[in-house]
Amino acid sequence: MENNKLIYTVIKTAVENGIRYIEDNPKRGVRNLLDLGEFFSSGNFQKDFFKLSHEILSNENSFYYNIIDSLVKETSHKKLTVFGINIGYNSFTYGTRTIRENEKKLGYNIPWAIVFNFENDDHIELTEEELLKIINAGKKVGIYSYFILLKKNMPLKALSNILLENDDCAFTLFVEPDALNYEVIEKLSLHSNLCIFVSINYDKKNKTTAEKFNILKKHRCLCGLSYSYDDKNADYILSGKSAKTMMSLKTSFAMYIKKRSCSIKTAQEIRNFINSLRIKDSYPVFMMDLYGDLERINEIISAKSCFLGINNRGQISISDSLNETSLNIRNKSLNEILASTMPKAKYT
Repeated sequence: MENNKLIYTVIKTAVENGIRYIEDNPKRGVRNLLDLGEFFSSGNFQKDFFKLSHEILSNENSFYYNIIDSLVKETSHKKLTVFGINIGYNSFTYGTRTIRENEKKLGYNIPWAIVFNFENDDHIELTEEELLKIINAGKKVGIYSYFILLKKNMPLKALSNILLENDDCAFTLFVEPDALNYEVIEKLSLHSNLCIFVSINYDKKNKTTAEKFNILKKHRCLCGLSYSYDDKNADYILSGKSAKTMMSLKTSFAMYIKKRSCSIKTAQEIRNFINSLRIKDSYPVFMMDLYGDLERINEIISAKSCFLGINNRGQISISDSLNETSLNIRNKSLNEILASTMPKAKYT
């Protein structure tokens, strides 16, 4: 543990210096940070990521340089440093190593992230104490990334306490624009281990989204836009129209989120489409598919896909279809749930 803290401190200092260097020389600064990440990387996932990044950024005209330059200019450097290290080192390096050690010891796979899906109800039954207990148990087995999907409900006090208590974790929050006001944004902006995505709608003008997103950027928050899809609006993504909407709102990050009603075929088409856009470097927006990328990373870390979602009542989902099982986190510990639901760990 002490060695891990020392490595964290070394990386933090290097990243802070690297971000300052990017301001003066974006291309050289980015390549220096990639070299740093590659030096500390371990395992196939990290090495493949840095190899692909070097290949993409070998193109001097890559849009990714523009994305990174905008991020450094518009976002708090402290937020970039803390969130970046929490997900890049604590989750993908130290956390991955801890996950694999526990998988071998315990005999079952462990997801690299937990999804708190609270978007289908205005009331969250899980208490702050229960949420803290879940996250503490998650960190013990190597889980340092948490995704929180909200509707319009914003349990601000509980959320702030959770962020403060777990400053070594990376939290990603998805909210509708109506859940945000100036006071809420001001309080959320105090946390450096948080990335916030505001939802857009394909059949509206998104004026409110633009207003709230701009307030987040004025507070120098790490933020992006999200778009939920199913079979009905998939063409909006596949035609490239959604990417143009994201560009018009001047975001660096776009997250696509599959709805429960989406067919497997459509979900796969969109995942392939988004992955091809990332590699082709087609738009000056970094695009992600929440459930598709969760699955992709889980398969690399654990050799087999594993998913864990928790709804507002504590019910457990073990696939991105989000169909709840009879298990409830309020009745069983996280380890008991993982033991009874996750695939058996297999290592060659």
